[in-house]
Amino acid sequence: MRGPLVTITIPTFKSEKTLEKCLLAIKNQTYKNIEVSIIDGGSSDKVLQLSKNYYANYVFFPGSLLAARYRGVKMAKGKYTLIFDSDQVLEKKSIERAVKVAEDKGLDMLVFEENVYKKDTFIEKLFDCDRKVINAIGNLSPFTGVIMPRFFRTGFLKNAYENIPQRYFQNTGGPDHAIVYYECWLLSKKISVLSKAVKHMEPKTIRQLGLKFYRWGYTSIDTHYGKYHNLMTQKARFRSGLFTKGLIIESLGSILLLIIKGIGFKLGYFIAMVDKKSGRKL
Repeated sequence: MRGPLVTITIPTFKSEKTLEKCLLAIKNQTYKNIEVSIIDGGSSDKVLQLSKNYYANYVFFPGSLLAARYRGVKMAKGKYTLIFDSDQVLEKKSIERAVKVAEDKGLDMLVFEENVYKKDTFIEKLFDCDRKVINAIGNLSPFTGVIMPRFFRTGFLKNAYENIPQRYFQNTGGPDHAIVYYECWLLSKKISVLSKAVKHMEPKTIRQLGLKFYRWGYTSIDTHYGKYHNLMTQKARFRSGLFTKGLIIESLGSILLLIIKGIGFKLGYFIAMVDKKSGRKL
Protein backbone atom coordinates (compact mmCIF):
# COMPACT_ATOMS: atom_id res chain seq x y z
CA MET A 1 0.00 0.00 0.00
CA ARG A 2 1.39 3.38 -1.05
CA GLY A 3 0.11 5.48 1.85
CA PRO A 4 -1.13 9.09 1.93
CA LEU A 5 0.72 11.86 0.11
CA VAL A 6 3.07 13.94 2.27
CA THR A 7 3.96 17.50 1.25
CA ILE A 8 7.30 18.93 2.37
CA THR A 9 7.57 22.73 2.12
CA ILE A 10 10.96 24.44 2.36
CA PRO A 11 11.41 28.23 2.36
CA THR A 12 14.79 29.26 0.94
CA PHE A 13 17.01 32.27 0.38
CA LYS A 14 20.57 31.73 -0.81
CA SER A 15 20.45 28.27 0.72
CA GLU A 16 22.63 26.27 -1.69
CA LYS A 17 25.22 25.38 0.98
CA THR A 18 22.73 23.25 2.90
CA LEU A 19 19.84 22.62 0.51
CA GLU A 20 21.37 19.72 -1.41
CA LYS A 21 21.93 17.67 1.76
CA CYS A 22 18.36 18.46 2.76
CA LEU A 23 16.89 17.38 -0.60
CA LEU A 24 19.11 14.29 -0.87
CA ALA A 25 17.83 13.04 2.49
CA ILE A 26 14.26 13.55 1.30
CA LYS A 27 15.01 11.64 -1.90
CA ASN A 28 16.44 8.76 0.16
CA GLN A 29 13.41 8.40 2.43
CA THR A 30 12.00 4.90 2.73
CA TYR A 31 8.56 6.49 2.28
CA LYS A 32 8.18 7.54 -1.35
CA ASN A 33 4.79 9.23 -1.70
CA ILE A 34 6.21 12.72 -1.16
CA GLU A 35 5.97 16.06 -2.97
CA VAL A 36 8.45 18.85 -2.27
CA SER A 37 7.84 22.58 -2.68
CA ILE A 38 10.64 25.15 -2.56
CA ILE A 39 9.35 28.64 -1.68
CA ASP A 40 12.25 30.89 -2.63
CA GLY A 41 12.78 34.53 -1.75
CA GLY A 42 14.80 35.32 -4.87
CA SER A 43 18.08 33.48 -4.42
CA SER A 44 21.02 34.37 -6.66
CA ASP A 45 22.76 31.04 -6.03
CA LYS A 46 21.90 27.49 -7.16
CA VAL A 47 18.59 27.05 -5.33
CA LEU A 48 16.57 26.96 -8.57
CA GLN A 49 18.92 24.43 -10.19
CA LEU A 50 18.91 22.21 -7.10
CA SER A 51 15.11 22.31 -7.10
CA LYS A 52 15.11 21.07 -10.69
CA ASN A 53 17.73 18.40 -9.94
CA TYR A 54 15.56 16.93 -7.20
CA TYR A 55 12.21 17.41 -8.98
CA ALA A 56 10.89 19.86 -6.41
CA ASN A 57 8.19 22.41 -7.18
CA TYR A 58 9.84 25.85 -7.27
CA VAL A 59 7.94 29.05 -6.47
CA PHE A 60 9.44 32.54 -6.39
CA PHE A 61 7.96 34.34 -3.40
CA PRO A 62 9.70 37.50 -2.06
CA GLY A 63 7.67 37.75 1.16
CA SER A 64 8.43 37.20 4.84
CA LEU A 65 9.29 33.77 6.22
CA LEU A 66 5.84 33.45 7.80
CA ALA A 67 4.16 34.35 4.49
CA ALA A 68 6.44 31.99 2.54
CA ARG A 69 5.57 29.09 4.80
CA TYR A 70 1.88 29.86 4.39
CA ARG A 71 2.29 29.97 0.62
CA GLY A 72 3.78 26.48 0.76
CA VAL A 73 0.97 25.21 2.99
CA LYS A 74 -1.70 26.65 0.70
CA MET A 75 -0.09 24.80 -2.23
CA ALA A 76 0.09 21.49 -0.36
CA LYS A 77 -1.76 18.56 -1.90
CA GLY A 78 -0.79 16.01 0.74
CA LYS A 79 -2.87 14.69 3.60
CA TYR A 80 0.09 15.67 5.77
CA THR A 81 2.47 18.63 5.51
CA LEU A 82 5.99 18.86 6.90
CA ILE A 83 7.12 22.48 7.30
CA PHE A 84 10.87 22.14 6.97
CA ASP A 85 14.05 24.22 6.74
CA SER A 86 16.84 23.98 4.19
CA ASP A 87 19.45 23.36 6.91
CA GLN A 88 17.73 20.23 8.23
CA VAL A 89 18.40 16.61 7.27
CA LEU A 90 15.80 13.88 7.76
CA GLU A 91 16.73 10.49 9.13
CA LYS A 92 16.02 7.82 6.51
CA LYS A 93 12.77 6.46 7.99
CA SER A 94 11.38 9.68 9.48
CA ILE A 95 8.49 10.19 7.06
CA GLU A 96 7.55 6.51 7.13
CA ARG A 97 7.49 6.55 10.92
CA ALA A 98 5.63 9.87 11.05
CA VAL A 99 2.84 8.73 8.76
CA LYS A 100 2.39 5.51 10.72
CA VAL A 101 2.17 7.17 14.13
CA ALA A 102 -0.06 10.00 12.85
CA GLU A 103 -2.45 7.50 11.24
CA ASP A 104 -2.43 5.08 14.17
CA LYS A 105 -2.99 7.78 16.83
CA GLY A 106 -5.14 10.20 14.83
CA LEU A 107 -2.70 13.07 15.47
CA ASP A 108 -3.05 16.62 14.25
CA MET A 109 0.63 17.42 14.71
CA LEU A 110 3.91 15.70 15.40
CA VAL A 111 7.23 16.98 16.73
CA PHE A 112 10.33 15.79 14.85
CA GLU A 113 12.98 15.47 17.56
CA GLU A 114 16.16 17.23 16.44
CA ASN A 115 19.83 16.56 17.03
CA VAL A 116 22.88 18.47 15.83
CA TYR A 117 24.25 17.46 12.40
CA LYS A 118 27.92 18.07 13.29
CA LYS A 119 29.69 18.83 16.55
CA ASP A 120 33.08 20.03 15.28
CA THR A 121 33.20 23.65 16.45
CA PHE A 122 32.66 25.22 19.86
CA ILE A 123 29.36 26.77 18.74
CA GLU A 124 28.08 23.46 17.34
CA LYS A 125 28.96 21.81 20.65
CA LEU A 126 26.94 24.46 22.50
CA PHE A 127 23.99 23.70 20.23
CA ASP A 128 24.44 20.01 21.05
CA CYS A 129 24.30 20.79 24.79
CA ASP A 130 21.17 22.86 24.29
CA ARG A 131 19.47 20.21 22.19
CA LYS A 132 20.19 17.51 24.79
CA VAL A 133 18.48 19.64 27.44
CA ILE A 134 15.49 20.32 25.20
CA ASN A 135 15.01 16.67 24.25
CA ALA A 136 15.49 15.35 27.78
CA ILE A 137 12.97 17.76 29.33
CA GLY A 138 10.41 17.38 26.54
CA ASN A 139 8.46 20.55 27.35
CA LEU A 140 5.66 20.83 24.77
CA SER A 141 4.21 24.11 26.03
CA PRO A 142 4.09 26.72 23.25
CA PHE A 143 4.85 29.34 25.93
CA THR A 144 7.77 27.94 27.93
CA GLY A 145 9.07 25.21 25.64
CA VAL A 146 11.01 25.30 22.36
CA ILE A 147 9.93 21.92 21.04
CA MET A 148 7.59 22.64 18.15
CA PRO A 149 5.77 20.33 15.72
CA ARG A 150 6.73 20.26 12.06
CA PHE A 151 4.50 17.47 10.73
CA PHE A 152 0.80 18.34 10.51
CA ARG A 153 -2.48 17.16 9.13
CA THR A 154 -2.73 19.61 6.24
CA GLY A 155 -6.34 20.71 6.71
CA PHE A 156 -5.69 21.35 10.39
CA LEU A 157 -2.56 23.39 9.63
CA LYS A 158 -4.41 25.52 7.08
CA ASN A 159 -7.07 26.30 9.70
CA ALA A 160 -4.37 27.42 12.13
CA TYR A 161 -2.77 29.74 9.58
CA GLU A 162 -6.15 31.31 8.84
CA ASN A 163 -6.34 32.41 12.49
CA ILE A 164 -3.14 34.48 12.23
CA PRO A 165 -4.02 38.18 11.72
CA GLN A 166 -2.95 39.44 8.30
CA ARG A 167 -0.72 42.18 9.66
CA TYR A 168 1.79 39.62 10.93
CA PHE A 169 2.45 38.21 7.47
CA GLN A 170 4.21 41.33 6.23
CA ASN A 171 7.49 41.13 8.16
CA THR A 172 7.51 38.16 10.56
CA GLY A 173 10.55 35.91 10.20
CA GLY A 174 12.29 34.30 13.18
CA PRO A 175 9.27 33.69 15.46
CA ASP A 176 7.05 32.34 12.65
CA HIS A 177 7.13 28.76 13.88
CA ALA A 178 6.30 29.80 17.44
CA ILE A 179 3.12 31.64 16.48
CA VAL A 180 2.02 28.85 14.13
CA TYR A 181 2.39 26.32 16.95
CA TYR A 182 0.51 28.64 19.31
CA GLU A 183 -2.43 28.78 16.88
CA CYS A 184 -2.32 24.99 16.45
CA TRP A 185 -2.25 24.50 20.23
CA LEU A 186 -5.41 26.56 20.58
CA LEU A 187 -7.17 24.19 18.17
CA SER A 188 -5.91 20.79 19.32
CA LYS A 189 -3.73 18.93 21.83
CA LYS A 190 -3.42 15.84 19.61
CA ILE A 191 0.36 15.93 19.48
CA SER A 192 3.23 13.49 19.94
CA VAL A 193 7.02 13.35 19.48
CA LEU A 194 8.94 11.34 16.88
CA SER A 195 12.34 10.54 18.38
CA LYS A 196 15.63 10.99 16.47
CA ALA A 197 13.93 12.30 13.35
CA VAL A 198 16.07 15.23 12.16
CA LYS A 199 19.64 16.48 12.24
CA HIS A 200 20.08 20.25 12.12
CA MET A 201 23.04 21.97 10.42
CA GLU A 202 23.66 24.70 12.98
CA PRO A 203 25.90 27.80 12.67
CA LYS A 204 29.57 26.96 13.06
CA THR A 205 30.96 30.29 14.27
CA ILE A 206 29.97 33.13 16.60
CA ARG A 207 29.68 35.40 13.55
CA GLN A 208 27.27 33.06 11.77
CA LEU A 209 25.28 32.64 14.97
CA GLY A 210 25.15 36.37 15.61
CA LEU A 211 23.97 37.17 12.07
CA LYS A 212 21.28 34.49 12.20
CA PHE A 213 19.78 35.72 15.45
CA TYR A 214 20.16 39.36 14.48
CA ARG A 215 17.81 38.54 11.57
CA TRP A 216 15.50 36.68 13.95
CA GLY A 217 15.36 39.67 16.27
CA TYR A 218 14.87 42.16 13.44
CA THR A 219 12.00 40.16 11.95
CA SER A 220 10.33 39.55 15.33
CA ILE A 221 9.34 43.15 16.01
CA ASP A 222 5.66 42.87 15.03
CA THR A 223 5.04 39.73 17.09
CA HIS A 224 5.83 41.57 20.33
CA TYR A 225 2.66 43.61 19.95
CA GLY A 226 -0.99 42.63 19.87
CA LYS A 227 -2.15 39.03 19.87
CA TYR A 228 1.26 37.40 20.43
CA HIS A 229 2.71 39.78 23.03
CA ASN A 230 2.21 37.37 25.94
CA LEU A 231 3.60 34.45 23.94
CA MET A 232 6.79 36.30 23.02
CA THR A 233 7.27 37.64 26.55
CA GLN A 234 7.10 34.17 28.08
CA LYS A 235 9.48 32.70 25.52
CA ALA A 236 12.21 35.25 26.35
CA ARG A 237 13.76 33.15 29.12
CA PHE A 238 16.20 30.29 29.73
CA ARG A 239 15.13 26.70 29.10
CA SER A 240 12.80 25.05 31.59
CA GLY A 241 14.30 22.09 33.40
CA LEU A 242 17.91 23.30 33.47
CA PHE A 243 20.20 21.32 35.80
CA THR A 244 17.72 18.46 36.14
CA LYS A 245 18.20 14.84 35.09
CA GLY A 246 21.96 15.15 35.64
CA LEU A 247 22.38 17.62 32.77
CA ILE A 248 24.90 19.91 34.47
CA ILE A 249 27.43 20.48 31.65
CA GLU A 250 24.64 20.52 29.05
CA SER A 251 22.72 23.13 31.05
CA LEU A 252 25.77 25.38 31.30
CA GLY A 253 26.30 25.04 27.55
CA SER A 254 22.64 25.85 26.93
CA ILE A 255 22.85 29.00 29.08
CA LEU A 256 25.99 30.22 27.30
CA LEU A 257 24.43 29.58 23.90
CA LEU A 258 21.26 31.49 24.81
CA ILE A 259 23.31 34.45 26.05
CA ILE A 260 25.20 34.61 22.74
CA LYS A 261 22.00 34.17 20.73
CA GLY A 262 20.28 36.78 22.87
CA ILE A 263 22.89 39.45 22.10
CA GLY A 264 22.28 39.10 18.36
CA PHE A 265 18.53 38.86 18.80
CA LYS A 266 18.23 41.94 21.03
CA LEU A 267 20.46 43.98 18.72
CA GLY A 268 18.27 43.09 15.74
CA TYR A 269 15.11 43.80 17.71
CA PHE A 270 16.22 47.26 18.88
CA ILE A 271 17.45 48.29 15.43
CA ALA A 272 14.10 47.20 13.98
CA MET A 273 12.35 49.26 16.64
CA VAL A 274 14.40 52.34 15.68
CA ASP A 275 13.66 51.75 12.00
CA LYS A 276 9.96 51.31 12.73
CA LYS A 277 9.74 54.53 14.73
CA SER A 278 11.62 56.46 12.06
CA GLY A 279 9.30 55.19 9.36
CA ARG A 280 11.94 53.21 7.48
CA LYS A 281 10.63 50.10 5.75
CA LEU A 282 11.49 46.90 7.61
